[in-house]
Amino acid sequence: MNKIQLTDHLTARISAEGTCGRYRAKIYEDGNFRDFLYAMSLKRLKRKCEKYAKRERKAIAYVATLKEES
Repeated sequence: MNKIQLTDHLTARISAEGTCGRYRAKIYEDGNFRDFLYAMSLKRLKRKCEKYAKRERKAIAYVATLKEES
């Protein structure tokens, strides 16, 4: 099982899934389980994890701008 740091709070634990040749990533936020991501190749799974992290960073930035405006 490989562990990838996506952001300050998000990590992904990547593992192989069964005999069907599928890869799975468990997304954790500060050690607490958050989501699963699946893909048929390791390269595609890493790309999905990066997209997930990018979406999360955008959401955090958006909330920060809302707090500044109010």
